Amino acid sequence: MRSAHGFALIAVLWMLTALSGIVGVAVGAARLGQQTSVNRLTLTRGRWAAEACLAIAQARWWMAHRLVDADTEDLGRGARCAWEVADPAALINVNTVEPEILAMAVCRGNRSACALDSLLHLRETGPITDLAQVASVTGLDSSALAVLTLDGLGSINANAASPAVLLDLPGLMPEAVARLADRRRAGRPIASVAALAEELSPAARASLLAHYADLVRQLVFAPPLLRLTARGWVDGFGGSAGLHATIEVLVVPLPARLAIVRQRLW
Repeated sequence: MRSAHGFALIAVLWMLTALSGIVGVAVGAARLGQQTSVNRLTLTRGRWAAEACLAIAQARWWMAHRLVDADTEDLGRGARCAWEVADPAALINVNTVEPEILAMAVCRGNRSACALDSLLHLRETGPITDLAQVASVTGLDSSALAVLTLDGLGSINANAASPAVLLDLPGLMPEAVARLADRRRAGRPIASVAALAEELSPAARASLLAHYADLVRQLVFAPPLLRLTARGWVDGFGGSAGLHATIEVLVVPLPARLAIVRQRLW
């Protein structure tokens, strides 16, 4: 009899333990579901904030025809956003650039000792869509990735590109590159290849004029496209701090607006 009572008591205890576990799992699932809903709401509000930043950028372009990286914008009720601007023409488009310039960028003139042929074969099989594909090319100097891009029309902005990029172009001697940098710092950028030639010494001018047709075709002096990346978030909402929504747009800077040609969200 005692044995039967003992077994019954153990069974009840096991049942209570099991029920406690089930209740705990249910409560945990409810909390997880609640946090998932909060995270979704936070990301939605963050996306609205990022879209607001894009609208602010459009307005600033319309008013000033100039766009720079923005400090954090306070949109109210904890919502904030910021954006960054990049000029794809400040780098070398690995998909469209002429092989001779690509050789300078990735080989620094020593074509036999680099992976240029493999890189050219890679882009011939179809447009390269991720710089990780470039990084995976055996023998490629990883430092070359710093001057390469997949965005843009293939032209190079003389008033935005770094000296490392400009020195890869035939005809541009260090004097010409230094002159472009000096004028950029002074806020008086060069407007054309011909204008640049007028400010150079005879030797540097002769080098530029020897490649004049190539430089006119390759160089621009204002950005034909801009990449605008806006991030939006909500400060500390529902324990979801750190969640950001990002919108990246590629735009054509027109006089009255920024015309969007590509948009990505994450």
